[in-house]
Amino acid sequence: MTVQEVKTRKAELKMAAMLANHNLPLAVTDHLGPLMKECFKDSPTAQDYTCARTKTSCLINKVLAPHYQNALVMLMRENPYTIITDGSNDTGREKMNPLTVRVFDVNRVAHRFLDMCTTSGTRSGTAELIFQKIDATLQNHKIPWCNCIGLSRQCSREHRTTQFNRIKSSAKQPQCLCTWLPVSYFTQHCKASLTFTEVSHFDLEDVVVDVGFWFKGSTNRKGFLAEFCELFESEYLEVLQHASVRWLSLETCVTRILRLYEPLASYFQSTEGNQPRLKRLQGAFSDPMTEVYLLFYQATIPAFTSLNLLFQRQHPSIFVLQDEMITFIRKLCSKFLLPTVLQTHLKPQDIPYVDKENHLPGYKLNVGFITRVRLNHLLDAGDITAQKVELFHTASLNFFVKAVEYALQRLPLSEPLLKHARFLDVRQRAECGVEDACVYSLCNLTLLFMFYR
Repeated sequence: MTVQEVKTRKAELKMAAMLANHNLPLAVTDHLGPLMKECFKDSPTAQDYTCARTKTSCLINKVLAPHYQNALVMLMRENPYTIITDGSNDTGREKMNPLTVRVFDVNRVAHRFLDMCTTSGTRSGTAELIFQKIDATLQNHKIPWCNCIGLSRQCSREHRTTQFNRIKSSAKQPQCLCTWLPVSYFTQHCKASLTFTEVSHFDLEDVVVDVGFWFKGSTNRKGFLAEFCELFESEYLEVLQHASVRWLSLETCVTRILRLYEPLASYFQSTEGNQPRLKRLQGAFSDPMTEVYLLFYQATIPAFTSLNLLFQRQHPSIFVLQDEMITFIRKLCSKFLLPTVLQTHLKPQDIPYVDKENHLPGYKLNVGFITRVRLNHLLDAGDITAQKVELFHTASLNFFVKAVEYALQRLPLSEPLLKHARFLDVRQRAECGVEDACVYSLCNLTLLFMFYR
């Protein structure tokens, strides 16, 4: 192979890698070769470039994929890694469980794809079969379990605890250094919302989803809403659509509805029709308490969002997880408990949040400043009764109590690894002791810690 041929092959490989990296259609390469020859007539490499979709597909699957997979396997054999998997929503006969890993690579922590780990049959989604596929993949590549320091798998709310325990029992090998943390994130507000709905009969997600789907794909309805926005001298904003699997969208959708609340309320009161969704929305926006409920959630959801975003960080944050979980629970407790209760109970597990004598009276519950102002305004104007205000206070209190209960059940507050992980943070090293380092049971860690400090 001549020097020029080597240059051309390198160009074809780099172009194939670029297409795969940016998820571009391989059909682009049918036009890319002729285009390069036309644009770079003085370049021998461009003139020799003959890589269309078939050759590009072969380069990606038979050259680049094995190369990068082998490089990843070598890193996992020699370095600590964590494995992450999640089932697909594919409706075919095979269920895809993409296995990705986080491993240290060239002065940074990299997130890489290892294998698809497909399963099939009536047990394709069970924890045992998924773990068998993961274990078989690691053994096939001769990757030792002893380098694994963590595993993350998302599953449904109903089966989260069961699947976690089964995977843990299956994977707990003597040489495995995994730390198993059953952290359940982004569902606390969902559980608490159920108790709020039971008392107030207001379902936040139902209202948000109904509003989004009512305007989805209808230019006429959006045009009528724009006219109502002009009538109220309000800026027209696109109505957002919420999906339960996109948990971050809930806060944004609530804020958008509140910004359009007056035009929306007037629009639904003026619209005629027999559609069930329209009837539900007309009933919701004709109730003055709907705005109060939305304001309550707007003031409350950010507390959950901040903790959820911590779990989603790309960079390591284990050393702040313990403090953030405690802060989250105490923040929730401060919304409905007497200050003296929090002052005398520092540990979240010791807070007597269920005792009614420790609860704030309804009018002192921290439901948000704007929420309280709007609630008092509606009451003074005679738009709502005192009974509805008391009902709102009861629903809000139940929401906070359930949120704290769920957080204490799900968050790993007693996990030793998280308690002592602060020694990994350089900013907290002066406050750490050697006992913080001993939890990790690493060779010569105590000696290294003395030099580190």
